Amino acid sequence: MRSMQGMGIFADRNARSAPLQFRRYNLIYGFNGSGKSTLSRIFTSLEAGAVAPELREGCSFEVTLDDGAYFGCPAKPSGLERRILVFNCDYIERNLQWATGRARAVFYIGADQAEAATRLEAVEKDAAKQVAAKTLAETVERAAEKAFATFKRERAKLTASRLHLGSRKYEAPAFSKDYEAWHNEGASALSEEELKAAEDIRRLDEPQPRIAKIDFDAATIDKAYQFIVEICGQSLTTVALEEAKRFPEMLLWLKHGQEFHAAHSLESCLFCGNALSAERRATLASAFDDQVDQFVSRIARTVERLQAMIGAVERAASELPTSDDLASDLRVEFKAKREAIVAAVRMVRGHLHTLEVVLSFKQERPAAPADLSQLATQAEVASAAMLLAEAIAATNEIFARHNDTADNFAKRKEAAEVAIRKHFVAECGVEFTTLAGEVETAATTLVNATAELERLSDEARGLRQQIRKHGPAAGVINKLIASYLGHGEITIEPAEEGYVLLRHGKPICGIPSEGEKTAIAIAYFLSSIEAEGRQLKDMIVVVDDPVSSLDTKALNYACTLVRSRLEGVSQLFILTHNLQALNEFRKSWKARARPPGDKEPTATFLFIDVAIPEGQARRSSTIVEMSRLLREYDSEYHFLFSHVLKFTADPNGYYDHGYMMPNVLRRVLDVFLAFKCPGMGLSEQVKKLCADYPALDQVKLVALERLAQVESHSDNLDDLLTFSSMTLEETRAAASALLEMMEEVDSHHLAGLRRLCR
Repeated sequence: MRSMQGMGIFADRNARSAPLQFRRYNLIYGFNGSGKSTLSRIFTSLEAGAVAPELREGCSFEVTLDDGAYFGCPAKPSGLERRILVFNCDYIERNLQWATGRARAVFYIGADQAEAATRLEAVEKDAAKQVAAKTLAETVERAAEKAFATFKRERAKLTASRLHLGSRKYEAPAFSKDYEAWHNEGASALSEEELKAAEDIRRLDEPQPRIAKIDFDAATIDKAYQFIVEICGQSLTTVALEEAKRFPEMLLWLKHGQEFHAAHSLESCLFCGNALSAERRATLASAFDDQVDQFVSRIARTVERLQAMIGAVERAASELPTSDDLASDLRVEFKAKREAIVAAVRMVRGHLHTLEVVLSFKQERPAAPADLSQLATQAEVASAAMLLAEAIAATNEIFARHNDTADNFAKRKEAAEVAIRKHFVAECGVEFTTLAGEVETAATTLVNATAELERLSDEARGLRQQIRKHGPAAGVINKLIASYLGHGEITIEPAEEGYVLLRHGKPICGIPSEGEKTAIAIAYFLSSIEAEGRQLKDMIVVVDDPVSSLDTKALNYACTLVRSRLEGVSQLFILTHNLQALNEFRKSWKARARPPGDKEPTATFLFIDVAIPEGQARRSSTIVEMSRLLREYDSEYHFLFSHVLKFTADPNGYYDHGYMMPNVLRRVLDVFLAFKCPGMGLSEQVKKLCADYPALDQVKLVALERLAQVESHSDNLDDLLTFSSMTLEETRAAASALLEMMEEVDSHHLAGLRRLCR
């Protein structure tokens, strides 16, 4: 039972629920109201190929066979119609009309239609093979669909991880839609760098700042070179001072000294101490006229301009933005251009440095021409400046594209999303097509297998209609009824569209007794198992409470009849609330449930446990392994007493079977007192105990009196699931009083029970 939802009292089951370990022979015991009828109607749905009308609307279930085939409602109800037969109250109501004394026909294959019967046998064998083929096709289709769905889900998940969609989702349906839209457009996959760049764009919440372009004019470098070479090659031809001509590097020193002595009206030379004649002062003044000042000032301004130019060139490299400042798709290209600028700046800076050295020499010795032999040629300087200009221009073009990206951020982000989605579509095209093809092929195979199975089923149905007869089944049914009842008073007789019930050869008057109804119903059901050409060995049979309203002798015979006639079925389920019926089947199948040695068990004993889980208000049934105390003992006494022990183990705790404890306590008290005080009513038994055992607490025994009065209707296990009017406090007091009474009256008996229940 793989899954079960909305099935009345039953708790829901799913793939994670504990397996039920169904085997060939399955005995399921449960009190009245625990859900046995609901369970039988699940099998009825598979027998009919549609949800049984008695089940709740919206319910669902799924069962699996040992070959992996699965069936259920509402997804796949058909496929087991000729393999499952269910006997329950609904079956009796459908087939046996007690008020009119009629029954529906049971059709057997006529011996006079041997050729058609042979053909039917062959068709049914082919149909059985086709069922297996269809099951395999369904398995293959499910596997293909699962693989395809997993692939699309994982690809969508991978794509979404790169899209950075925020609160938006990108799932398998969206991926499939993208594939359908783009796989024929020749979409190409991105390189790893392109994919990372697109992802970086998607990761941004707002555009990156704009970047200003770099201003640079190569002509300024060329002009500066020409000017500096020209000025460094000049000399002061107006200097008449002989010392300056012989030692031009002393020109500025002499000029500064002359200006200092004049400014301070010094009459003697501070350097040599000799007196300065008026003639000497006049000679010095005429030698250092305004032309020298202008020339020196010109050199100084040229030095300043050269240093500013060097600073500008160096800043062109040092103030470049980092790669992270640019749009991600431009970073690789920018890195190359950045390196080109740095290299060009290094070259231009080298040329400007040599000019700086020469100009510095000229500034120190303005009267003498500078040595220009170490300077690069003007063409070399111009070439280096042009390389720098080209690198800067290319970089500015990258900056322009970056700024365009920033200005059109929303469109750029959308384009990046499309590019990423197209990338993953292109990357998996072959695998997508292969998996889609496998799904299509599997679906086609399943359609063909289903069509062939339907054709064979239709042919078999027509053959059965052609050759079936319901007369022979009447004899089989009559033999079973006579064997069951021990007389031949009640028989059935074929009529035009079924059977008529007879008593002493005449149509039955009134409604048969409950025992007769059960005999007729069981005989009718057992005779129908091999009708319509069915084979006993292929059948899965479910029998729900076949022994209602029977005395002990009839019950034993009914159990023996059902067990012996159904021994050879493929699988058998017996559902019962009757303890005696439970014992009859349990004893017969005990060796099958626990075979000696290493043999695999072929029988399973299960119990439908009804509880009210803590925090819930409704009862809930669960199919569990049958308790050892029910499985190994004929009486329910030990099992019920185990509930008493659990109930009293924690006086303040919640017990999920607490609702049935008043009935349980009454039944335990009944059994215990039946041995201790036989032949008396419950109230008299309690009074006798008080007389025989004076040590008993008279006040506490009032709780048992209350129990006897309130639960006096509870004569069998069928009533255990009914709710009691006793309060929880009264029930706990009664349980405590029961254990104390048992301890006082028969402590050895109580100790033995405790040991068994451990």
